[in-house]
Amino acid sequence: MGGGWTLGRRFPREASRAFVATVTPEDRDHDGRPERWVERDAAGNITVVREDRDHDGRPDRMTVYVGGRPNRVDYDADHDGRFDHTDDLGADGRVLFTREDSDWNSVAERWVQFNAQGRVTGEWIDRDQDGVPDRYRALDGAGRVTEEGIDANGDGLYEVNRIFNARWPEGALPVRIERDDDRDGVFERRETYTRAGVLRAVQLDTDGDGTRDRLTLFEPDGAVRKEGSDADGDGYYEVWRYPQRDGSVRVAHDDDGDQDVDAWDPPGPPERWCALRCVTRPR
Repeated sequence: MGGGWTLGRRFPREASRAFVATVTPEDRDHDGRPERWVERDAAGNITVVREDRDHDGRPDRMTVYVGGRPNRVDYDADHDGRFDHTDDLGADGRVLFTREDSDWNSVAERWVQFNAQGRVTGEWIDRDQDGVPDRYRALDGAGRVTEEGIDANGDGLYEVNRIFNARWPEGALPVRIERDDDRDGVFERRETYTRAGVLRAVQLDTDGDGTRDRLTLFEPDGAVRKEGSDADGDGYYEVWRYPQRDGSVRVAHDDDGDQDVDAWDPPGPPERWCALRCVTRPR
């Protein structure tokens, strides 16, 4: 281990003393050149450790200590002489987040989140480098994307959120897409799809109160099978409309909120419609 030396860096005065950081170079492989530099405060606590792991004479990894434990690691992942990655560490020393700044402009273009087992569970991407992520992806234990948020216009709100079914084959289309068309931070529209990408259902929040009050279900050929509306916002559809192939519409009512049709408007239920009771209201 080499001798200690003093940096010309002073800290704020405390108790009428000027504290000076010291740096100790270490030559662990005994080749005559230090590959590790340990910085300590006046009390002898380690504050920064710099390492030259590729032995080119300049540090490519820097560990910052807070309260006696590693708090952050900056490193040069592509060995071009510039720090482009930062690991934020937890109390147990494991990596919680990795920030990537490949163009060295001090604005991370990618954040990666890890779980306790060290697997990636999420990532945020800032493509326009404005400091606000414009894309988010959640990943499962197998590394497959389960959710993806997209902010196409860079206003800080995800206007599209895509949900994937991990039980479907890899590369399958999303099972659900949520849309915030008015950019108010609430997804007013939810679309549900089959594995083949055929639209099955659309739910809408027409009054912006956070409760979806319109539901449309589709046939495999794209025709509307039925439409439900919830006028009082209690989460139950009290009116159902059944479009017919001849252009007419049959209307059903759930008056008591038990999710069962109580009555039909004339001319009554569609042909071959099955229910426990089929009451047609008089004209």
